[in-house]
Amino acid sequence: MSGKNTFKTAGLMKELMARYYAKGVEAKASGIPVAWVTAVFPVEILYAAGLFPYYPENFGALAAARKVADKLSAAAESKGYFNDLCGYARCGIGDAYADEHPVGQIVKPDLLFCCNTQCGSLPKWFEVAGRFYGAPYFLLDSPQIVEEPTEPGQRYFIEQLKEMIVFIEEITGRPYDFHRLSEVLALSNEACRLWNEILDTAALKPAPFGFFDACFHMAPIVTWRGTPEAVAYYRALKDELDERLRRGIYTIPDERYKIYYDHIPVWPKLRWFSDLFAARKSLVAASQYTHSWAYSFDLDRPLESLAENYTQQFVNRGFDYRIQLKINFMEKYRVDGFVLFSNRSCKPNAFGLYDKRKIISQKTRLPGVVFEADMADLRYFSEAQVKTRLEAFFEQLGAH
Repeated sequence: MSGKNTFKTAGLMKELMARYYAKGVEAKASGIPVAWVTAVFPVEILYAAGLFPYYPENFGALAAARKVADKLSAAAESKGYFNDLCGYARCGIGDAYADEHPVGQIVKPDLLFCCNTQCGSLPKWFEVAGRFYGAPYFLLDSPQIVEEPTEPGQRYFIEQLKEMIVFIEEITGRPYDFHRLSEVLALSNEACRLWNEILDTAALKPAPFGFFDACFHMAPIVTWRGTPEAVAYYRALKDELDERLRRGIYTIPDERYKIYYDHIPVWPKLRWFSDLFAARKSLVAASQYTHSWAYSFDLDRPLESLAENYTQQFVNRGFDYRIQLKINFMEKYRVDGFVLFSNRSCKPNAFGLYDKRKIISQKTRLPGVVFEADMADLRYFSEAQVKTRLEAFFEQLGAH
C-alpha cells in the first residue's frame, strides 16, 4: 500500500467499483431486481438470472475504511441494536435509519439471499432487513463440516439450490437459463485463477504484492465475480505485477520477514498497520481472508460444484481443520511469524484464537501474537495497546 508505489490499476479499481454502485441505482430505476447477497454465496446463480447482486457487507467495509462506521453504528444502537453485533450489520442497519449517509445511501433490496456458511449473524441481519424493506428473503442453510464433507450434507445443499432457482423463476417470471450459468461459472473460474496467481506472488522475496495490497484490490473478486469486468480487471493487475517484477518494484524492497495474518483487516486503520509492518521490514504475505475466493467450478456439474465450493469454506469447518489450513498457508509462504486478529465483530473467526496461537506455535515453532479490536468501529481500537502487542511480536521475530 505504499504511496510511493501506487498501482496503476488502483484508478481502474475505483472506476470499476463506482460503476458497480451506479449499476445498483440504475437497476432499481429500470426495474431489474436488486438482490442483497452475502460474501460467501453462489452469486453466479444470480448473475446468470439477470438479477443485480448487491453486497451490504462491502458497504460496511467501505464505511469502515472511511472511518464513519462508528456514526452508522450509533444510529443502529439508538434503535436498540446491541453494540456487540457485527460491525457490517450495524453499518447497514444504521444507514437504513440514519438521516445522513456519509458513504452514500445503501441500495434498498427487492429480495434478499443469504448463505449461513459464514456465520449466524448474517441470517438474522438479512431477516431484519427483509422485514424492514418488505422484501422476500431466501436462506441457504449450510450445515457445518466438522471433519470431512458428507454426501447427505452436499445433497441437502444441492436441493436448496434447486429450490432457490424455482424461487428466482417465480420472481423473474421466466425459466432459468442453465447455459448462461455455465458461461458465468467459466468467468468466475478465470477471475479466481487470476486472483490466486496474484496472491501467490507474495511468496517471492522480496515480493511485489502483499496482504494489504490484496485488501485494496479484492473488491472486484467479491462483487463482480462471474462477469467479464472481473476477468479484465485481474488480467490488468496481473500484467502490472509482471511488469513490476521485471522492473524490480517491490512492496518492501528490503523485505526481511514474511508474516501470516488472520484474517479481516481493521479497515479504518489499514494504512496504519501497513506502515507499521513495513517499518519493521515485514511483509504480511497471506491470510485466509483474501484467499477465500479460490473457487474452481466444474461446468459439467454446475450445482454439485457450487455446493462443494460454497459449503467447504474455512469459516464452515471445524477447529482442527482451521488450524491446519493456517499452518498450510504459513508453510506455502514460508512465513517467519503470524498475527491473529481477535475481531469482536466476527465471533466465529475470533473463537479460540488464543488456543490456536499456542497450538500453531507448538507445531511450527514460529512466534505468534493475538491482538483485539473491531474490524469496523474505532471506538473499540486502542492504538497503544495494539502497538505494544505488535512491538513485542517484532522483538520475538528478531530473536527467532
